[in-house]
Order: sequence, then structure tokens, then C-alpha cells
Amino acid sequence: MNLPAVAPTRRNILILLPVTTVIFVGLFGRLATGNFADLFDFQIYYTAVENILGGRMPWAGGVEFYYPPLAFVPLLIAYAVSLFGGGPFVYVLLLWVQMIVCSVITTFCVYFTGLKIYPEKTAYLAAALNATAISVAYYSLCRFDAFPACLAMLAITAALYGDRTTGYLASVLGLFAKIWPIVVLPFLWIYNARKTSVIEEGKQRAFAFLAGGGLLFGLMILAGYDKFLGYAGRVYCNTVPYAVHQYLQIAGIVVPFDSIAVLFRLLTVVIILGALYLMYRQPGNIILMLKLMLAVIIVIILFSQYRSPQYIVWFTPLAALLVAGDLRGILVFVAIQVMGYIEYPLGYNVFWVNDRYVSGWGIVFFTVFFLMIGLLVWRAFLAEYVEKKEVVHKERRRAANRK
Repeated sequence: MNLPAVAPTRRNILILLPVTTVIFVGLFGRLATGNFADLFDFQIYYTAVENILGGRMPWAGGVEFYYPPLAFVPLLIAYAVSLFGGGPFVYVLLLWVQMIVCSVITTFCVYFTGLKIYPEKTAYLAAALNATAISVAYYSLCRFDAFPACLAMLAITAALYGDRTTGYLASVLGLFAKIWPIVVLPFLWIYNARKTSVIEEGKQRAFAFLAGGGLLFGLMILAGYDKFLGYAGRVYCNTVPYAVHQYLQIAGIVVPFDSIAVLFRLLTVVIILGALYLMYRQPGNIILMLKLMLAVIIVIILFSQYRSPQYIVWFTPLAALLVAGDLRGILVFVAIQVMGYIEYPLGYNVFWVNDRYVSGWGIVFFTVFFLMIGLLVWRAFLAEYVEKKEVVHKERRRAANRK
């Protein structure tokens, strides 16, 4: 994968921005909540590692660890280093370092991907937006989601720079880290087939990765490593199906939640198939591919009946990419990051808990939040138009100045 050179100043800033943002968010959290971050999940990870090293399943003893096996990569690294001294403190510190490294890599992926669709300054701004996303910074301190997000962006960047094998491999590895990064693989398959055909690309490499990953995933489930599938049956109040159910109840319309959930699952399938069809119609359109990926990831997140707040990490890099040339889009992006931080940790136990609203403000907040995310998708889909419009305006200003 031959990537363009990055100016030293640009490179250093893109490395420092995620680090300083994490420190700032951590210090703010210390002032606002008394803690740098909620380390409850890190405790779960630690116990899960001890379980597997003891020859047990990660969830043995009631531990709520519901993740595929490659999630253990950063966790085992941190645990192994902590054995040389420092115990849980070093474990947490090493997880922080690894998540920050993942955020830095993702930031560079945003920059290199941006160079494929924008002038260098806009690509740099996109990377800076991703690097300073406060919700992503917060979850670098208390979750491992920066790791699968990094794999997804590596897959996209590798494909755009001609390294198809790395692109497919990273997306399949993402499947075994947190499932969702596999979503990018069919889009990369169609993009890589732009000069041949989907069938030809499938024969060369894509089908082998998809089928191989699917087979291993199936065998893993049959072997009993399937606890993470239990998440599918949970119902959380920070989802669109739950909000719709609440509004129907307010209106006096009785519809079972299960029926609403099934409807949104069907809608999700229709949107995914529609996105793949649109990609098939324009296989070489990079910006369209990024837009469709963003839309599909957001639909999967919001239309499911279960959602953790850290899922904002999943779509932040693509969102930063697609709004970088649009001031209004940037403002929406920043607002969503702030609202994501309000959702968790500031708003948890204040107006919502996992399975219900605890205040009338809960449904108000999430309604606004969902509408803002919808607005973000809309601004993202205007990306190409806004960028071209700005170029036209600059050319007109230059022409006026010459006169």
C-alpha cells in the first residue's frame, strides 16, 4: 500500500490531536463526574481475560463479556504487560495507550481517504475533526471500540490505495473483533470490481475472504462461543424502535414492541440491499461508497433494538470525512459529539438507564439526538455538492479579484 507522504508538521499535529483530546476529555470528566472515565467495562475485560487464561469461557461466573474472540487482542496485550508489575493500574494505562494508538491510525486513515475525494486542506480538516471528536476520545478511556473502528478504516483506506487483500483481511478481522466492520466488505468488493466484474473479483479474492470468514464465524458459534448473540434480544431505550413505541403509547395506539422491532429489522435489510444496489450502479464512485457505508452503519446502529452509546465511535470517521467541506455539516458533527457525551456519561441515570427513560426529558433528548444524526446523514450526502459549490465560489472570487 503506497501512501502519499505527509508533511512533518501535519503528521505531528495529527498524532498529537487525539492524545490531547483524550487528556482534555479525561480532565473534564474528572471535574464533572469525579472520574477520568467509567472503568466498569475495563473491569469486565480484566475478569474475562482471567477467565480464558484459567481455561474457562470469558463469561464464566456471570461476567458480562459479549464480544468475539479478537476483542481479546488489546486486552491480552495490556494484561500481559501488567503481569510485570503495576497490576490493574498498568492494565488500564496500556489499554488507554492502545486505544489512543488506534485513534491515531484511524485519524491518518481519514486523512489518506480524504485525499481521494478532496483537496489536501479539506482532507486534513476531516482528519482533525475525527481526532478531536470528544465522544470518541471519551470511549478511548473506557471501551475498546477504537480497535474495530481502526480495522474498518484500515480496510477502506487499503482498498482505495490498491491493496485489496489488506482491505478484505481488515474487514474480516473486524468481524471477529466486534462484528460490524464486516459491513464494509461488500462495498469494497463492488468497488474493487469496478474495472472487471463482481463475479471476477469474487473469484480472485473477495469470495474467499467472505466465505472463509463466514465459515470460521459459524464454526465459532457451533463450538459454543456464542454469548455475544444474546445482545440481539435486549431492548434499550436509546434506540429508534423504542422511541417509536413510546410515541405510539402516548398517542394511545397499541402496537407490540416486537412488531415494531421486526419492522425496523426489515427496513434495515431493505436499506442495506438498496445501498449495495446503488453502489453496484456506480462502482467507481468513491464518495458515494463512503456515503452509503455511513448510512448503512448508522441505520444498523439506530434501527436495532439494542444500542450502546459507544457505537458513536463506529460512524464518526466516515462522518468527519463527509462533512469536512461543509461548515453546516461540521457544526452538526460537533453537536452530535457533544450530545453523545451528554447521553453518556453525563445523562446516564439522569434521564435514562439501559431499558427505560427515568425522566420525561429522556424521550425529548433521544428524539432530538436521532433527528440530529439524520441531519448529519443529509449533510454528508450533500458533501460532493457542497465541495463543488465552494470550488465554484473560490474561482469566482479569484476572477473578481483579477478584474
